[in-house]
Amino acid sequence: MGQSLLDIGFGVAGPTGKGPWSKILAILCVHRVLWLPWGALCASTGALLFMAQGAPLLPLWKLILGIFAAGLLTRVISQADMLYDWWTGEDERLGPPNSTLPLVTGLLSPKTVFFFMVVETIFCLWVALFIFNPTTFLLAVLMLIWGLTYSASPPLKRLTELQRRIYRSLSGLIVLGGIAMVAPERIISWETFVVSLAIIIGCLSYHDKDSMRFTPLTPKETISFTVVMSIFEYLWLMVLWQTFALNWAFLMLYVGLAIFKIRAISRAYNHHGEHKAHIKLTHVGVINYTIMLIIINMAAAYNILASV
Repeated sequence: MGQSLLDIGFGVAGPTGKGPWSKILAILCVHRVLWLPWGALCASTGALLFMAQGAPLLPLWKLILGIFAAGLLTRVISQADMLYDWWTGEDERLGPPNSTLPLVTGLLSPKTVFFFMVVETIFCLWVALFIFNPTTFLLAVLMLIWGLTYSASPPLKRLTELQRRIYRSLSGLIVLGGIAMVAPERIISWETFVVSLAIIIGCLSYHDKDSMRFTPLTPKETISFTVVMSIFEYLWLMVLWQTFALNWAFLMLYVGLAIFKIRAISRAYNHHGEHKAHIKLTHVGVINYTIMLIIINMAAAYNILASV
């Protein structure tokens, strides 16, 4: 049976077949292409918030190019993760759906994936340095180093799942790239700290489908961890809204949507021993996190348009 396009796009499973269409799907799979919007949204959050606060407005083409490059850089990191798991044999050991991934089945060769990584890295770093500025370039390099240590570093692979989740939340620092695109001189500032912490907390609050093995926490305790991080997220978003003078109606909209996450958390508590409950909470959490990023972007864009 063929895998769903969603599973392929998120890099959960690989396509079947050997034809050209399967090859295209395999390339999208190793990129985990459906995760690209999260990196792009993080970068646009930083750029739009600081433009709303008085930083020079970027031409639309330049803003779009920078946001795309930021999202693409995160896909380089995903490919490194795919390569490492193939090299260690982890995907094959885990069996389906991991064993259906393109590197395991031979649909794509490691050299092909490495080629994409090199070309895309060069492109992203070129955009950072020559289209933007040295600060953006430096941050891109640092995020690349972070991503490779997270995805393909044996010592970090030996961390507990909870420790890896906390380390993974630093992916939110890609927001710094967006800030550097428009206001490199303000990369060390209170405003930068506020928005960076908001994104990191958002990453920590969306739960994780692998919470059944988040030692030293029990499955029920991981849900409590998600609850604490979610409360912290809403409180810190109030700080962000105050700092950037955003329209509070946008935040109220986001808070109103919390009802869906509350219901998912309640169900997860009642079935904390079932993997399916953690998967459902993860799905709701990821959607919630995405909406948070979109609403911050909308609120910042509203301020920009109001000031033009």
